[in-house]
Amino acid sequence: MTTVGHLRNELLATFRRNPQIGFSTASLNRALKLTSAEDFKVMVQALTGLENDDLIHQDDNQRYMLGGKPQSLEGVFHGNEKGFGFVAIEDQDNDMFIAPPNTKFAMDGDTVEVTVVHQARPGDTRGPEGAVTKVVERKNTRLVGEYAPLSDAEHSRTGFIGTVTSHEKKLARYPIFIKDNGTVPERGDMIMAEITEFPNADRPNSMVGLIVQNLGNKNAPGVDIMSLVLANDIYVDYPDDAMAQANGIPDHVTAEDRLGRRDITDQPVVTIDGDDSKDFDDAVVAWKLPNGNYHLGVHIADVSYYVTEGSPLDKETYKRGTSTYLVDRVIPMLPFRLSNGICSLNPNEDRLAMSCDMEIDGEGHVVSHEIYQSVIRSHGRLTYNKVNQVLDGDPDATAEYGDLVPMLKLMADLHKILYKMRHGRGAIDFEENEAKIIVDDEGTRPTSCCASAACPSA
Repeated sequence: MTTVGHLRNELLATFRRNPQIGFSTASLNRALKLTSAEDFKVMVQALTGLENDDLIHQDDNQRYMLGGKPQSLEGVFHGNEKGFGFVAIEDQDNDMFIAPPNTKFAMDGDTVEVTVVHQARPGDTRGPEGAVTKVVERKNTRLVGEYAPLSDAEHSRTGFIGTVTSHEKKLARYPIFIKDNGTVPERGDMIMAEITEFPNADRPNSMVGLIVQNLGNKNAPGVDIMSLVLANDIYVDYPDDAMAQANGIPDHVTAEDRLGRRDITDQPVVTIDGDDSKDFDDAVVAWKLPNGNYHLGVHIADVSYYVTEGSPLDKETYKRGTSTYLVDRVIPMLPFRLSNGICSLNPNEDRLAMSCDMEIDGEGHVVSHEIYQSVIRSHGRLTYNKVNQVLDGDPDATAEYGDLVPMLKLMADLHKILYKMRHGRGAIDFEENEAKIIVDDEGTRPTSCCASAACPSA
């Protein structure tokens, strides 16, 4: 009778001669020329022992291979339109290459589990090769794409009315077949579709979904912008609980709001922003102190007073992260009622702020400072262009800003002092002309706009 120890050695030698091959128990039985049921039983015991000792493992097809069970890692799959991809794994320098047969139908941006198929060669800058074993989380559960109807014959045969295909290269190879739910778009409409079936063994190169929203024809004004907004998960509408919180906030500073705050509404603070700015979140003021130093006050709108930690508004603004500035619109981080209302330092309106008062000497050193909660009132909505015109001596701009002109000239003097100190520390200025995109009501470049390099829309 063959012993477990003898078969263990025979099996290990077989695996080492064929390190890339997976063996079934039947193929191992034939390779070792075992004839009796008793020998087969001993071989299974030997295989179990080798597996327990982490010398061999079973693959997804239950075949035995040399080496311990591959370690499972988690990362983000970055797909290529040609079918292969790479998985970025935290704390690893090189991404793991995933060949087309080993993607397990993962799509770009999905979080996946992977195992190493081939380790990176020593000295090679390329990472290891791996295989996706599981899709942990899908990045896209909805996609925006262009609709194309199916023929009547295809509709009758499949039950689908058409396909939605993303304009993104990495996703364009996976058309979404749309179920008939009573909504029938026109060819060329941009559709947001909810994905109900992802690529799988039966349908490796397509998906199934339902129409969530029809954005309109791809050539209609504004549809291209909204397609990009929705395709990139930029939130346009606010959840009901966040809007309820926003609507419950007063549109003016109340007596209760003023408690514990320093009232400095008499100080001539001003906002200075671009010509097109709609919301104002910072203001400044300056004057000369009796000892010859400068007083500089910087005041920031106290949004946190209204958007309290852990509240629905806080959670929603955390998701957004920032306001999104598009060619023809702005999608604000805060609801308009706040961003352009009580949280905006609008002129001649009392507003809550976080303030920092600084005393700065003639060489630019901050001698002292104080930070506190305040109530301020902007005495003017100033623009960079007009302020520069005042400093250049323009009579119209000087007349418009009137009593504020001496303070602006004082600020210019302080700017020169701080600029000199900053450059003395080795700072470098990077200045470029601001690019602007100018469009008409149809979302296209006006025909009257020049085509020279100096034109802001060129």
